[in-house]
Parts: sequence; structure tokens; C-alpha cells
Amino acid sequence: MQMPFYLTAMLVSVSAIAGAAHAQMSAPPIPSALPNVHAMTPANSAGVLEYCSKRHLVSTVSAGAVLGSLTKKGSVKKSVEYTAGQSGQILTGHGKPFVVGKAPSYLQSRVCDMVLNHAKQF
Repeated sequence: MQMPFYLTAMLVSVSAIAGAAHAQMSAPPIPSALPNVHAMTPANSAGVLEYCSKRHLVSTVSAGAVLGSLTKKGSVKKSVEYTAGQSGQILTGHGKPFVVGKAPSYLQSRVCDMVLNHAKQF
């Protein structure tokens, strides 16, 4: 016995929705996937802002102004934390660094914006 077309279409729709819902639930919630940028030093923040600016993950105008004020101190650019930041590593002091480039693309610009906002406080 063959099902009417509308029942078949409805079953296909329901299974597609269930599959999409499962895929959405499998990703970690955004706040748990983001690093604690409040523990970043000025040197690390400057390096990460440079990384983000070069990759167009943050406004270069906004980042440039903050970056300029952070790097006025000669010791910042000589810091190991600055060098780590230039490679996209956010050092939070809590174990492994958060690497911006290894984060899902939808989180990369979000993290860069967080670093920019934090760096404005220095």
C-alpha cells in the first residue's frame, strides 16, 4: 500500500527538522566556547588585535586606534605575550591558550570584538 504524497512529504519534513535540531544541539553554547578576555594583558591584547586586523576580523579603524595606544610602550612589542597574540593566541592564564584561528569562523570575529572592547580599558 502506497502512502499519499502529502503524508510522505510531511514525514520527510519532520525528519529534516529533527536532524537540524539535533545538529544545533550538538554545538557547545557560545559563552562556554569563548575565552575569558578579562585576564588578558595589554601586550597580549595588542598582539591579538594586530592578528585580528590583518585578517579583517575586526574594524581596522577601531583596532588601529587602540593598538596605537597599547604599543606606545616599547616593552609591549618586545613581550612574549605580544608575540603569542600576533599568532592569534589569547593567553588567559587558565591552561591552554585560546587560538582564534582554530575557532569556528562564526566565533572568530566575536572573539576579536571582545578583545577590542577589553583593550579599550587599558
